Amino acid sequence: MSDSNKHFPIAHNIYLVRHGAVNLDSDICYGQLDCELTESYAQDLQSLTNYVQARCPASEHMQIISSPLTRCLKLAKGLQQAVQPVSTSLKTNTAFQEINFGDWEGKTWQSIGKQAIDDWSADLLDYQFFKGESARQFDQRVVTAWHQLNESVSTAKKTQNIILITHAGVIRSILSHFLKIPLDHALTLKIDKLSVSILRVVPQQNQLSQCTAINHIL
Repeated sequence: MSDSNKHFPIAHNIYLVRHGAVNLDSDICYGQLDCELTESYAQDLQSLTNYVQARCPASEHMQIISSPLTRCLKLAKGLQQAVQPVSTSLKTNTAFQEINFGDWEGKTWQSIGKQAIDDWSADLLDYQFFKGESARQFDQRVVTAWHQLNESVSTAKKTQNIILITHAGVIRSILSHFLKIPLDHALTLKIDKLSVSILRVVPQQNQLSQCTAINHIL
């Protein structure tokens, strides 16, 4: 490395990937409810593999981090097998699970009822789902895990490529924190299934960090 580059800050690429389509009817409420992916899984995995291989040089370190829920972990394991299976690590982190809807999990929106949904809509951040959590509590656990992830790469001497395979709510919370968007505004961000949002993180000089893509659909 030349003298002109040796002190240039190291930037790490963090790819926030939402899982693909799930095998549930569209009128089912699900957050931490574990569910399978649809028959589109093989095509989704190929699309994600092609995307990752085109952007992450084999010479750079890659780490896959996944929510432990099946719809994320299956995609993460498939990706690990497809790209550099020896040198690519895979970890799960329960903090990157979707919000816990408590006793709403697995119910239809109709069976939950208009009054309960109206009560939630009137207090989106602090409404706590029975036996679950509120959006604010969910955001706090995600942001705490996000800080820990940033700390883990802060001393790296080479560029790290981190593929975080997770859920729409998790991605919104991370983007809200990173972009300094109020959480209630970030709830309106559209995060499609099998989409990627990209953050380029410079741990020692945060002012140089950038969001380079939001909701890029594969």
